Order: sequence, then structure tokens, then C-alpha cells
Amino acid sequence: MEADADDDDDDDDDDDEQAKDDVETSDDEEKEEEEEKKPTKKTVYEWEQVNTQKAIWLRAKEDVTEEEYNEFYKGISKDYLDPLAYTHFNAEGEIEFKSILFLPKKAPFDMMDNYWTKRSEVKLYVRRVLVAEKFDELLPRYLNFVRGVVDSDDLPLNVSREQLQQNKIMKVISKKLVRKVLDLMKKLAKEDESGGEDDEDEDEKEEDEDEEKEKEEKKDSSDEESTWAKFYKEFNKNLKMGCYQDDSNRSKISKLLRFKTTKSEDKDVSLDKYLDRMAESQESIYYMSGESMETMLKAPALQMFKKKDLEVLMLSDHLDEPCIQKLADYEGKKFVHSEGRRQA
Repeated sequence: MEADADDDDDDDDDDDEQAKDDVETSDDEEKEEEEEKKPTKKTVYEWEQVNTQKAIWLRAKEDVTEEEYNEFYKGISKDYLDPLAYTHFNAEGEIEFKSILFLPKKAPFDMMDNYWTKRSEVKLYVRRVLVAEKFDELLPRYLNFVRGVVDSDDLPLNVSREQLQQNKIMKVISKKLVRKVLDLMKKLAKEDESGGEDDEDEDEKEEDEDEEKEKEEKKDSSDEESTWAKFYKEFNKNLKMGCYQDDSNRSKISKLLRFKTTKSEDKDVSLDKYLDRMAESQESIYYMSGESMETMLKAPALQMFKKKDLEVLMLSDHLDEPCIQKLADYEGKKFVHSEGRRQA
């Protein structure tokens, strides 16, 4: 009987072990099933285009706000002031390109110190790809204060800077940019002075058709000083250097120059204004050069012109006389020094 009891105990133990194994097996299977059901982590990258707008120079002028022009100018120039004026245009013809050019309100304090080494800071793009942030050939040195962008589809992308400088397309682009900047200045100058219509060549007349649609000028109407007066105060030396250096545009630049005279009081006058006030019998434009207005006003030679009621240009800037001598004459009237010692 005892043996049978022992056998029963052994059977019970085997049953317990079997049950334990069944439980463990069941647990393992459940764990495996849970692991299979458990979602696995998967990293997915989604690209979102943040800037969906076209480059500002590619957009239609009427779709760009003043605030956008101002912000764009500040971004490319690092200037904290809004631009004084700007021109946004599409050049068409033998060469096509898009551009925005800005005139700053203030000249850099070292502008004339670095005149011969400073490079043009108009950014050059080719098919929306930035090729150069500073490029000598885009604008002449006397316009190195102009900021902006130029984007051309006609220039090759895979050329060196040296090859670009010799590229004929670059020379055409540069010529058109200079014309646009000078035209913008001419418009500002016209606001400052009534009358004195400027002669225009055929190229300018063609471009004027485009300019009717352009936003070219910004003014601070709260200030009595004209936009041109502000500009000339800051950049007159550049224009005088341009008059001296730029043979092809000297005539256009001469119409932008302003001078103090014996009759101008506190306001500088243009050469056109001087001609308007000349007596019919006067055949020359008289000028006097000196270190200061005070010194020139005391000159004995000046008294004779005052008695004859002849207006005299008073050239106190050291760049004035070289500029006048390069002009030699204006609208057929020769420049003559008031002391009779020199004739331009």
C-alpha cells in the first residue's frame, strides 16, 4: 500500500511539473504574441518648403510692397536705414536680366578713403544662383555705393571670375545698370528743380516706356529738404569723380552737379539754372576756386563781376575744378576762371 502511495505522489509531482511547463510555455507564447503586436518605431523625415515666395527681383513690381523692398535692402546691405530710392526693372533686348538697385541714404564714413580699392557690392546671380557678392565689372568705381542684385539667364554658370570680366554680356549689363542708376538720379534731381528739361537719347526714350510701371522713388515727405538734396550732400564727391572719369556719361553727370554761386545764397544750383539766369550778352560760364567761400568772397577779382552783375560759380571743393576742366564747356558755353588766368 505504501508503494502505491509513493507512486501516486510521483504521478502528482509529474503532473505539477507538466502543468508548470504548460504555464511557462503559455507565458512565453503570450510574450511572443505581445512582442509581435507591439508597434515598432520608425523614423520618417518630411521635408517642408519654408520659403515658397519667388525671389523679390523675379516678382512683378506691383506685387512687392514698400516694406518688402526696405527689408530686402537692409538684408543685402546690412544698413539699418531704409533706402533713399530704388529702381526695379527687367532689361529686354539683346541681353535680358532682372535687377533691383538701391541708393542708400548715408555714405559710408570711409567711402572716399577706400575709393580705389572698394568693389561694387551689387550681387550677381546667374539663373538664381549667386555667382559673386562683389564684382568690379558691374558698376564703375564712382557708383560703388549702389546696392542691389542682378540676375541673368544669359551668362554661363561654369566660368571663372576672370572669364566673366572679359565676357561681352557683362559689359552690356554694366552699361545698362549705369544708365538705370543715372536715370534714377535724374528723376530725383528733377523733383528738386523745376524746369530745365533734359535732352534724352533714343535709348533712354525706349527705356522710359518701362519706367512708367516702375516704383523708383521713395521720399520722406516730413522733411523739408528734398530727396535729391539729401543724396547730393552724401554722394556729391562720387558724381564729381564720375564726371572726371566716365567719358561716355560725362554729359549726363554734368546735369546732376550742383554748385554754390555768388547768387545762390544757401542753395546749390545746377548748371542749367545758371544758364537760365545768364544775361543774353554773356558768352561764358565764370568760376572761381579757393580753399573756402570766405576766402573767395574777399578776392579783388570777384568785385568786378559783382559790379557787372555776373554770376560766378564758387568752387571750394578740391574735386570741383578738375571736374569743370574735364567738362570744358556746358551747352556750348565755355568755363572761364574769374581771374582770367585759366580757361577750362
